[in-house]
Amino acid sequence: MDLGQQPGGFKEPPDLMKEIGIDMDEIQRRMDFIGLTQNDIKMLSEMAGFAEKNVAQAVSDFYEHLLSFRETRILLKNQGAIDRLIASQKAYLIEVFQGRFDKAYFERRLRTGAVHHRIGLEPKWYMEIYAFYENSLSSLIAVAYHHEPDRGLARDQALRKIFRIDMALALEYYFYSRSLEMSKKLESNVQGVDDFTRMLSHDLKEPLRGIEAFSSFLLEDYASLLDNQGKRYLNYLKESATRMKELIHDLMTLVSITGKGQHLDQVDLNDLLEQVKQDLEFAIQQKNVVLLIHDPLPVVHCDAIQITEVFKNLISNAIKFNTATPPCVEIVAKEEDDLHLIAIKDNGIGIDAVYQKQILLPFERLHHRGEYEGTGVGLAICKKVIETSGGEIWLESKVGVGSTFYFTLPKTRRF
Repeated sequence: MDLGQQPGGFKEPPDLMKEIGIDMDEIQRRMDFIGLTQNDIKMLSEMAGFAEKNVAQAVSDFYEHLLSFRETRILLKNQGAIDRLIASQKAYLIEVFQGRFDKAYFERRLRTGAVHHRIGLEPKWYMEIYAFYENSLSSLIAVAYHHEPDRGLARDQALRKIFRIDMALALEYYFYSRSLEMSKKLESNVQGVDDFTRMLSHDLKEPLRGIEAFSSFLLEDYASLLDNQGKRYLNYLKESATRMKELIHDLMTLVSITGKGQHLDQVDLNDLLEQVKQDLEFAIQQKNVVLLIHDPLPVVHCDAIQITEVFKNLISNAIKFNTATPPCVEIVAKEEDDLHLIAIKDNGIGIDAVYQKQILLPFERLHHRGEYEGTGVGLAICKKVIETSGGEIWLESKVGVGSTFYFTLPKTRRF
């Protein structure tokens, strides 16, 4: 129910229906669903005499009802607000009983929700306002049509149907306004988090670069003054600084994936893997890796940067945790219903079944740092990317035989 235009110069967009994606075809579908027929509309339009006689009384009762509650009294702080309320309520009810339910009528119902949001009137209140009017007008209709109860009941039901549609539209725009407001706050918060994490990353990396550099200076320039124990200490210090830098980088990657939306595009996985091969060229050549890619790989609707990170992590791990001669990494893709299923198989050291679930969690390492490098965040990044993309990731592995990591990506977005 409209509480009247509020001061302050705020203007809603001229076409609210278009803004939230509602047209008159959609309105008609809603009428059909709720059973509001042309006969119902005709009956309402024939009640002009009833409206002229009873609307003022209904609005007066409504006004007294509003002022009996503290929450609504707070919204009606001056006589001007009360006068606007009374005028808008009368105009609305007269309009209902005219039966001209055109686009302009439904635009006004949407605008009601926008006004309610702006003045802070919660939905529970104007839902109860509609209920009040239904009960009040139902009683008045029963009196007016006491000699024709069936006709009165039919008109009462027609009124309730249009009230349901009007209330739904007011609620719809109220929550649309709320979602816009929350989206702006969320964007602001995300930007603030991004700025903070970038600053934190820079401030943490700067002293680590100093520790790493001066450790190297001491090892190079003062080697003759250091005994073996001193050199071990400095090497450990230097390695710790390097590991911390890598950990900060991986954590920043994880935070970025968690906090930001995806930039979706049609991505050819064949081209994507060529880039991954270039990035891992040194490791591939160093260990004489046999990399088998079964063509053709599909074109997938995804975030190219994030999926690149998945392939890079999984292939890098397949090379790193591999003592076979030669190491072999095989990449296969196939279609399963509405999903792309991708498998990355290796002949590496394998993973015991006991640890196969926990290894996808952050910081979970199955080996000492001296055995294999890494921060323990890479697979957690993969899990986050795939799940954010609407897919799943899992593995099958046998110690001493190798591992196969599987992940799915939807052919079309599900949300």
